[in-house]
Parts: sequence; C-alpha cells; structure tokens
Amino acid sequence: MGLDRRIVWHDDAEVLQLLRHAAGTPRTQGELAARFGAVRVASAVRRGWLQDPAVLCREYRLVSGEIEVTAHCNWGCASCPVATDPKPRRTMPMDLFNEVVDKLHTAGASYVTFQFFNEPTLDRYFTDRLQVLAGYGMPLALYSNASALTAAKISDLKRTGVLKHLIVNIPSVDEAEFAALTGSRSYRHTMTNTEAALRADLPVQVVVNGVGERLERNLAGVQERFVPLGAEVYASLTCDRAGELSGEYAQSVNVEGRLSGCGWPVQHVNISVAGELFLCCNDYYQREVFGHIGDGTIDELMSSEQAVALRRKVFGVDDAPDDFLCRRCHNQQPDFPGRDFRPIATFG
Repeated sequence: MGLDRRIVWHDDAEVLQLLRHAAGTPRTQGELAARFGAVRVASAVRRGWLQDPAVLCREYRLVSGEIEVTAHCNWGCASCPVATDPKPRRTMPMDLFNEVVDKLHTAGASYVTFQFFNEPTLDRYFTDRLQVLAGYGMPLALYSNASALTAAKISDLKRTGVLKHLIVNIPSVDEAEFAALTGSRSYRHTMTNTEAALRADLPVQVVVNGVGERLERNLAGVQERFVPLGAEVYASLTCDRAGELSGEYAQSVNVEGRLSGCGWPVQHVNISVAGELFLCCNDYYQREVFGHIGDGTIDELMSSEQAVALRRKVFGVDDAPDDFLCRRCHNQQPDFPGRDFRPIATFG
C-alpha cells in the first residue's frame, strides 16, 4: 500500500522478501538481482517499489495544508504545551493567507485546517478566511474547543459551505474535571455552542483527549451526552508532542539508530502564522523550518534541498542528530497503534 492509499496485490512471496531486504538499508541493484533475480528487481523498479533513496525523499503526496491562522489559545489543556509555555498572540495577515490558500489550491491540497496549538474561532479574520476558502472551493477541517463558536460563526460556516467537519475537543462532561483538564472556565460555552452546531446540522465530531482509565471513563460520558444529538464521538490517545509534556502524558520516547519514516512530512504542509513551512504538527516550537511560502510554489518548497534533507533524516537515509525532533516522537515507534506510516522493514 502506497502513500496514495491504493492497495496492489502481488502473488510472488519472493518479491516481499526482496522489498524487506532492500528496506532496511540501501542495496545496489546488482546485489538484489544476484539474490532475487533480475526480472523481479526490474519489475519492482518499474512499479516504483524500489527507488533510489535520493529520488524517494524528493517525493510527496499532498493531502492537506495545516495553516496556523492565529497563535493564540484561550485554554491551557494539561495535554498541551500551551499550558506551560503559551506563545505570544499573533495573527496571520489576510494577504499572506490568500497567498497560502492560492498555492495550496494550485498544488491540489484536498483540504485545509486552521490548527496549530491554537483556537481558530478567536481569529478576528475568521469569517473573511471562510470567504476565501469558499472562493477556491477549498474544504476546511475545523479543530476547535467551541468556546467562541458563536451563532454568527455557525451561520457563516453554513452559508459558505466550506466545512468538511468540525472537530470539537471535549475531554470530559463533568464541569469540574473539564475545568481541571482544560485550564478554562468555558464549560457552558463549549457545551452550548457544540449543541448549537449539531442543531444547525453541521458535521460534528467530538474528540476526547486523554490516557488510561480516565480516558475510558470520560469517553463513555461524552458519548452518552453527544451521540444521541448526532455527533460522532471518539477517543484520541494523547501523545507527549515529541517530549514536550511530562506527567501522565509523558511517553519518554528515545529512538536510536536510523529513523524509519513518517507520513506527516510527505502528506501535510504545516505553515506558521508568519508563513514559514516546518516539519510537523508535533514541532511545537517550529524548529525544523525549510522555507517560506513566499519563496516559491508548494512543489518547489516541498522539493527543495532543505525539505529533502529533512525527509532524508526522517526516513533513515541519513542519520539524524541526537536532538532531532523525530527521535522523541511516538510515530517512530514500530509498535505504536496509531502510526500513520509503517515501512515494510519493521514488520516481522
């Protein structure tokens, strides 16, 4: 199964062994042909199943643009770095936003989000941005805590027709526990606004963040309240944002050796409030920057030497330094159940 999610069947078990052998470390074509046969190797190359590592790390398949429209959140969730180190308030100017959306549309992005450790409904340009998306026919996956999702904003989402789905973060339906987990007093606003969005027939998903037994208990409570109203409700196993969280959320990941790949750097473009492109949704401090939206097209930026150099580390073609973000990330653990990319070399 490739990055395009298409499944291709093959009935020669030796091809599977060939791919496994070549996936662990780069091999020469001559070595592979001597061991598995020149016909099998040529077929795998023709299908794109075997590639030169330098070529492989230049490829990507754009799915979404993750746009940081504002760098502010009114919550301080225990499961988020904002709780201990909130960022200064910043807002992406509309001219920059227009350029971002235009380039994402030209590049064929399927949808955009307004998320990056922020609350997008606090954005003073929220309605203006919806209008821009509507002009391009670009769907929006809106991640929100719903505390500022007013009736007017719900109406704007309905009117523009851009909403792919609304994903609301509700960690608990118990008001006291909600306040403790979110660091906010917006319980009533969040509940009322989420219910209003459901009455307006918006496609609402409610996500319950957490870990362990508390997550199981809170999931049941949220399901009991919101499923009868028409919401999809599901649990989100919280990660520690590549080592940024401690306490019950800490995962203490420390991946040694060469890294084994991840879907995020090849499927999503993360764009900061200032227009910089950076590696991943877990890069809270945006340390791994590889360009600015004003420097070229999405294809030029995603294929740039800086972007390719990062992906070579993520996919283990080059050895990543000890302090590289991905060494602390759960998405590099072969047995992580929610991993969205798993190379064939990691299967037994």
